[in-house]
Amino acid sequence: MTGSVKNKVTGEALFGATVQVEGSSSSTLTDVQGSFSISATQGSVLVISYTGMTTYRHTVTGTTPIAILLEESAASSLGEVIVVGYGTQKVTKVSGAIATIKAADIEKLKPVRTEEALQGRASGVNVIQSGSPGSKPTVLIRGIPSFSGTDPVVIIDGVPQTLTDFNSINAADIESISVLKDAATTAIYGVKGGNGVIVVTTKSGRKNQKTDITFSTNYGVQQVMNTIGVLNAAEYAAMINEGSVTAGGNLIFPNLSTLGVGTNWQNEVFKNATFQTHNIAARGGSDKMSYFLSAGFLNQGGIVGGNDKSRFNRGNFTANLNFNLTNKLKFIVNTTAVLLDSKGVQENSFNSVLGSALNFDPTVPVYNNVPNTAGKYGFSNLLLSEIFNPLTKLDNTYNKNIGNKLYGKFEFQYTVIKDLVLTSRFGYTKYDGNAKSFTPLVFYGPLNVENTMNADGSQVAGRFNSVAHEKTSNFNYTWETFGNYNFNIGDKNNFETVLGFSLAKTTGNAAGATRQDVPFNSWEFADFTAATGTNTATNTNAVTGYYYQYFRRNLSYFSRINYDYDNKYLASFTARRDGSYAFGIDNKFANFFSGSVGWVVSNEDFFKPGFVDYLKIRGSYGSIGNENVSPQFVGIITGGPSYGPTANSNGYTFGDVFYPGSTVGSAANNALRWEKQLQVNAGFDITFFKKKFNLSADYFQKNVDGLLFTPSASLYLGTVPIPTANIGSTSSRGIDLTLGYNENIGKDFRLSTSITFTTAKNEVTATNSDGTAKILGGYYFNGQSQSVTVFEKGQTPGYFYGYKTNGLFQSFDEISKAPAQAGAQPGDIRFVDVNNDGVINASDQTKIGDPFPDFTMGWNLTLEYKGFDFNMFTYASVGNDVYKAFDRNANFSNKPREILGRWTGAGSTNDARTPRYSFTDANSNIRVSERYVEDGSFVKIKNLQLGYTFPEKMTKKVFSRVRLYAQVRNAFTFTKYTGFDPEISGGILDTGVDRGAYPQARTYSLGLDIKL
Repeated sequence: MTGSVKNKVTGEALFGATVQVEGSSSSTLTDVQGSFSISATQGSVLVISYTGMTTYRHTVTGTTPIAILLEESAASSLGEVIVVGYGTQKVTKVSGAIATIKAADIEKLKPVRTEEALQGRASGVNVIQSGSPGSKPTVLIRGIPSFSGTDPVVIIDGVPQTLTDFNSINAADIESISVLKDAATTAIYGVKGGNGVIVVTTKSGRKNQKTDITFSTNYGVQQVMNTIGVLNAAEYAAMINEGSVTAGGNLIFPNLSTLGVGTNWQNEVFKNATFQTHNIAARGGSDKMSYFLSAGFLNQGGIVGGNDKSRFNRGNFTANLNFNLTNKLKFIVNTTAVLLDSKGVQENSFNSVLGSALNFDPTVPVYNNVPNTAGKYGFSNLLLSEIFNPLTKLDNTYNKNIGNKLYGKFEFQYTVIKDLVLTSRFGYTKYDGNAKSFTPLVFYGPLNVENTMNADGSQVAGRFNSVAHEKTSNFNYTWETFGNYNFNIGDKNNFETVLGFSLAKTTGNAAGATRQDVPFNSWEFADFTAATGTNTATNTNAVTGYYYQYFRRNLSYFSRINYDYDNKYLASFTARRDGSYAFGIDNKFANFFSGSVGWVVSNEDFFKPGFVDYLKIRGSYGSIGNENVSPQFVGIITGGPSYGPTANSNGYTFGDVFYPGSTVGSAANNALRWEKQLQVNAGFDITFFKKKFNLSADYFQKNVDGLLFTPSASLYLGTVPIPTANIGSTSSRGIDLTLGYNENIGKDFRLSTSITFTTAKNEVTATNSDGTAKILGGYYFNGQSQSVTVFEKGQTPGYFYGYKTNGLFQSFDEISKAPAQAGAQPGDIRFVDVNNDGVINASDQTKIGDPFPDFTMGWNLTLEYKGFDFNMFTYASVGNDVYKAFDRNANFSNKPREILGRWTGAGSTNDARTPRYSFTDANSNIRVSERYVEDGSFVKIKNLQLGYTFPEKMTKKVFSRVRLYAQVRNAFTFTKYTGFDPEISGGILDTGVDRGAYPQARTYSLGLDIKL
C-alpha cells in the first residue's frame, strides 16, 4: 500500500506520521513529502496517527494509492505550546490568563485588519469596529483602565509595535495570536502592558521539508447594509411649512403637489465597492536553513462615494528566514515591506458627507438644472451654510495618503549549554508617509454664504483654493538581550527562567506646507510648486508651513521564573524595572511585579471523576504600568494668536501691525510618575466528556492608581497650561469565559463550535482632590455646540451626560404644576428635576446612557462533511447605548421619519422623541437628553462561508489541494437602533456618538485556495 498523509485544513504534508497495520508489528513513518509505503493484506486496517491530530483508521480494499487527511485533535490544545513574553510555555503549565486565536480561524474570516479576528473569538477583548476602509477600531482588553489611551501593545515576533501597525500586517502571514490579559502574563512588559498585550507570531519555515507553494485569491463586492428613514420631498415641504407657520412665519412651499418623492441623498452617496485579497507564499527548508516567503495585495473600496473617493490598498512582502550557522548558533531574519495607499472622506464629524446626506434638502434635484450657474450638482436656496449637497462635497473631496513601512527583526540565538539559550534581538519599524489634500473653489448655491466660487465660475473675492502637503517619518527600534534557562531538580521539580534587558527608542518628525491659488482649480495641478499664492499684508495665510519632531526612550530590565512540581503544582514570578524619558526627573524608574499559582487537579491520584479529563485552577496578582503621557519639558511659544483653552495672543498690536512675543507654553511636573495598575485574576480550565467539551473561565479585578490627569488651578497662575499629575484612579472588574465543543459524527462529519463571553464593569474612583473635575467629550453641533460624554468620579468612563425626559407637556396647566422650565410650551419635552430643587437647569444633568456594553458574546460554528465545510461566526453586544448626533435640527434641514409622529395637540403623543415641531425652540428641545439615546445592542452574523475541497484524485496531477468557497461578511444585523450601524468606534470619549458614522459594509465574495 502507498499513499500520503496531510493536514486537512492546511494541506501541508505531515512528516513523521505513523502508519501501522492494526494487530501487527508492521509500521512505517511518512517522509518529508508525507508519503509512505507499507505491506498489508486485503481487509486489514491501517492506523494513521500524528501528534496533535485525530487518529485515522483505513480499511484496505485494494492497491490504489490513498490520500489521508488528518484533522486537529480536540485534545491537542492541551499539548500546545503558546508564545508568552520572552519565551514559550506548554499550555498546561500556564497559570495566567491567555486567549489564543489560530491561523485556521483567521483564514476563515479573511480580515482587512487583524483586530477583526479578535472580535468575539478572544474572551476578555472588546473590539468596536468602524466601516471606513482600513480604519483602526477601538480595542479594550478587560475594561477601560484610563481615558489617556486604551490601545494594547502589539508584539509581532517579539518586536513591540502599536495597534496602528495592525494596518500593515497581512493576516495570511499569521500563525497565531495570543492575547495576554492578566498581570501574570503582561507584567514582564511593564510600562507597555497596562492595556493588555497582543502577541502575534507569523509563519516561519519548516526544516527538512520540500517547498510548499500556496496561492489564495478572494474577490467581492461591498454594499451598504442599512439606510436611515428620512422625509421625502413632499413630507419635508409639509414639515417646513408647519415649522414656519407655528413660529409665526409664512408658507415656504405653497404647492406640495408638485414635489413628489424628490431625492434620497443616501442612495446617491452609497456605492458598491470592491473588496479583494490575493496572496502567494512559499514555505520549506533544509537541515541548515528554513524559510517563509510571501507577497500579498489587499484592496478595500469605500461604500461612501465608491473606490474613487475612499479606499484602502495594501501590498505586503515578507521574508522570514532561519539559519543554523553552527550547531549552537542560530540567526533569524524577519522582514516585511509594506506599501500603503489610501484616501478618505469626512466622516462621523460636523458637516460629514453622510451627515449632509441625511440632512440635505430632498426637493433639490441630483444635477444642476439652473442655466448659467457653475457646478455639476443641484443646490438649495434654503440651506445657506454648513449643510451642502453631499454629492458636491464628494465631488470636491481630494486627498491621498501614501506610506512605506519596513519592519522586522534580526535575532541571534546561541545555545551555551543544554537548555541555556542566549538571545539578542534588534527589532525595528521604519515608516515614511506622504499625504496631500486639495480644497478647491466650490459653488454651493447663489445664496450660500460659504461659496468660494461665484455662480459664473469666478473666484469669490477674498476666498482661495489651496493645496496641503505633509511628510512624516519615524523610526522605532528595540534592542533586547536575554537568556532562557530551563532545568530540572530531580524528576519532579521543573524550572523555566528568563533574565534580560531592553533598550527602546522612538523618533519621528513631520513637515507640512499649505499654499493657495492652485492653477485651473484642479487636482491635477494641486502641488505646492504649481500653486502661486504669496503672503501679503492682507493675506498672511497664502503660504504656511510647520515642522515638529519628537522622541522617547525606555530602558528596562526583566526576569521570570516558572516552576512546576510533577505537572501538578504551578507557580510563576515576574519582575520588571522600567525607565522612561517621559516622566519627571524624580520618577524615571518604576518596578512591576507579578505572581501566579496553579493546581492541575486532574493529575492528582485522588481525583478520579469519570467525566473530567483535565482540570486546572489558577490565580494571579501583580502590577503593570502605563506611560501614555507626553515627555515633560518647559516649552516656549512665540508668535500668535493662540486659540487654545488658555488663549494668549503672544504679542501685541500697535497700530495695524502685530508684534509677536514669547511666553511659557508648557510646564513640567518633575514628580510625574507612572499610572500603576494592580490586577487580581482567578480562573480555571477544564475539559470533560472524553475531551469533547472545554471551558476556560476567569474573574478579574484591576485598579489603576495615579491616573494621569490635569488638576484644576487658580487663574492667578497665568495662562500656562497646568502639567499632568497623578491624581486619578479607576476600577474594573468582570468575567470572561470560553466554552468549546468538538464532535466527530461518523467517519465523514465533524462539528466544532465555541462560545465566548466577556463582561466588564468600569468606574472612575478618583479625579482631582475634591472629586469635581470632569473631562468632556463627544462634541457635536445640532444648532448649538454640544458635549455628550463625560469622564468623572463615581461613573462609568465616557458615559452619556444630559437631561432625563418624562414625556411631553400636554397643556399649560401641566407646565404650571411642573418644576420651572423656561420657555416650555405644550408639546415640548418635560425634563426631569433630578435634584428636586424646583428648577430645570444644568444641575439636573445626569447619566442618560453608556456607550460600552454590559457584555459581549461570540459564537463560532464549523461543520465539515467530506469535502464540504461551513463556517458561521456571530457576534453580540448587549447593553451599549448609541447617541444620535447626526440630526442637525436646522430650520430647513431634512428630518428623520419619526417626526411624522410629532405632538400635534393634547393627547396626540407623549413620546419625548417627537415633540412639537417649530422653527423656534425656546424650550431647547434639542439639548443633550434621553431624546437622542437609543439602545445600541445588536447581534451580527459577521461571517458566513461555504467551501468545497476537491478530492485529491481530481487535482493531484497539478495541485495537491484546491478549495473553492463563497463568503458573506456582515451578512445580517439584528438591532433596535435606527441609525446606519450600532457599532460606533472612537476614543473613550467618542465611542457610541453617531454623527453620521461610516457603516460597516456587507460583502459578497468568492475565493480560491490552491496548494501546488
